[in-house]
Amino acid sequence: MRPITTLALVTTLFTSAPTFGQFLVREDYFTPTGLTNDGLIAGYLDQGGSFMIWDPDNSTTEDIGGLAPGNGVGGQVYFSNDGQRLAGTSAGPEGAELSSYDRGTGEWTAHGGLGSVIDGTVGGGWSISGDGGTVVGLSWGDTTENIPVHAHAVAYNAEEGIMDLGTLYAGRSTRANAVSGDGSVVVGWQDFNGPWKAAVWRKNPGGSYFPNNYILIDPKGDPNDEFNQLGECSAISYDGTWIGGYGDYANDDEPWIWSEATGVVNLGSLPLTGRGFVSGMSSDGSIVVGWFDGELFGDPRTPFIWTAEDGLQDVNTFVPDPAGHHIYTVNTISPDGRYITGYGVGEDGFSPFAYRLDLDFVGGLDERNGTQGINAYPNPVLDAITFTCPTTAELTICSMDGAEVYRSRVNGNVSLDLSYLATGVYSMVLRSEGALRTQKIIKR
Repeated sequence: MRPITTLALVTTLFTSAPTFGQFLVREDYFTPTGLTNDGLIAGYLDQGGSFMIWDPDNSTTEDIGGLAPGNGVGGQVYFSNDGQRLAGTSAGPEGAELSSYDRGTGEWTAHGGLGSVIDGTVGGGWSISGDGGTVVGLSWGDTTENIPVHAHAVAYNAEEGIMDLGTLYAGRSTRANAVSGDGSVVVGWQDFNGPWKAAVWRKNPGGSYFPNNYILIDPKGDPNDEFNQLGECSAISYDGTWIGGYGDYANDDEPWIWSEATGVVNLGSLPLTGRGFVSGMSSDGSIVVGWFDGELFGDPRTPFIWTAEDGLQDVNTFVPDPAGHHIYTVNTISPDGRYITGYGVGEDGFSPFAYRLDLDFVGGLDERNGTQGINAYPNPVLDAITFTCPTTAELTICSMDGAEVYRSRVNGNVSLDLSYLATGVYSMVLRSEGALRTQKIIKR
């Protein structure tokens, strides 16, 4: 599709280099839903219109077609880890369907549904695995024999085609919201009595997926007790270890993360806020983002970022001079944890904007999370790279598909030979006590 220049809409509020901004905004109704390690943002401008890819660094917006949510169509657009494939919704033979988009060919492929068509729609796409092989979302379920209108979570891959993930209760809906890097774990929600509760589907080696399970606050408690079931799942780490989701009455409305090893971890709350929502996490699960509704009627929302070291922080504190831009949400985070995106409202309380914030170079962020003095150079790198870390830290380097290529303990100035790595982009994570730094490394 033809790129559209949006120079008039983009404002650079901070600049760390001549061509790359720290906090970039566009003054319109663009809704961001996907984000790459290169800082490209997928989303949509008009309900029921087409999906778009916004490049804040070059002030362009590319119309990629598809069917954005609205006018009876559901779904969102979301990138694979390498940024080359996207999940979303597009027009199929019988109506809107769960689909995928290939940036190489510039084409959408509709993947079908479960056979039911309602109001010209078959289903919708919500997410794609990090490796780009599995697309998830929902499709209308069978409504024969007086079964009420409902939807089922679905997953698609090229080998097995469309897979019905089912429901625990006939006539009650489910939806798949997110999927692990290799497609082996799908998370979303199960409806029963009105509230949407956490649902986790795991790959069946014999084909398709096992029936979904709830995530329980007390694993030894009653699995059918709504007050023991966490709210809707919305995010998952690349390896499927960490899952995040929405707070509800079962856990005092706090956003949460969960793993088999830790059980539920409630993330807390910020002053004057209501219900909390996890919207995304970095590939390794170390950085979690989302927002809180306002205390009374939902507005104003408060965006948050969470790490184990620093706990919850209001993202607005990372923008020391927002020029009237008040951030409301963080909608998603790049796989390597460098960029976040969402929307906000201007100082007049009415003018909307979308933004991208670069966490690596925001003034004062290093001081907040204890990563002063941590650096990696030269970058881009041809052979050897030097890591500077004033304290002992664990260094991890991963490829963009989430595969770990190096792990070691470092202290001081450490030179590392990267000549054996293939040309491309890698994610560096340095962890020390009370500190976390992520950075993109370009290997020439």
